[in-house]
Amino acid sequence: MTSQILPHLRQDLIEGRWKPGERLVEPVLCEQFGVSRTPLRDALRILEGEGLVELIPHVGAVVTKPEAADIAGTFDILAVLEASAAEKAAESRNPQLVEKLKQLLKRMHKAVESNQTTRWVTLNDEFHRLLVLETGNERLIEIHEHLMWHVHRVRHITYHNLPFSAERGHQHDALLERIQQGDAAGAFAEMRSHVLSVGKQVLAASNAKKD
Repeated sequence: MTSQILPHLRQDLIEGRWKPGERLVEPVLCEQFGVSRTPLRDALRILEGEGLVELIPHVGAVVTKPEAADIAGTFDILAVLEASAAEKAAESRNPQLVEKLKQLLKRMHKAVESNQTTRWVTLNDEFHRLLVLETGNERLIEIHEHLMWHVHRVRHITYHNLPFSAERGHQHDALLERIQQGDAAGAFAEMRSHVLSVGKQVLAASNAKKD
């Protein structure tokens, strides 16, 4: 039962169903999912380990608040993981991967041209995830997925404060060019710089949201 309700609880937390600092009411959740408190509490303990909730004695599960240090730290790690993935992609120069990335970029450009922000974000995540999956490194893939839960969450909170312009639609072009050229070091540097830049934007948007 825990494995069945865990993804739903996690998704609700990521999408902001509850605000930071809000308490999760166990009887309500038990009724919603049709489970007893035992599997629910097991799921909440897992979510606490992931940093999405905090279990407070005599209070229960409380939604955590994304802090500046947490956001910056997440993107620091993410930058290295995705840079390593880009580096490996440049080393292999897999034609099938390159073609998939090209098609994604075309769709991303169209999304920018038609001002489809949500569409662009989805395609952008797919672009980055594709590079990570291509590594075949299961541990890297797992860590990346866990980090992205926090990215999705803070991005959802700050969504309307993030910049969206024509420039964003072309920021992956240089990376793809490095990969096509087999420039592993260049691909690593390009991806790391890109992810850190996005992290600064998200952090700035988060601070603006507080103001």
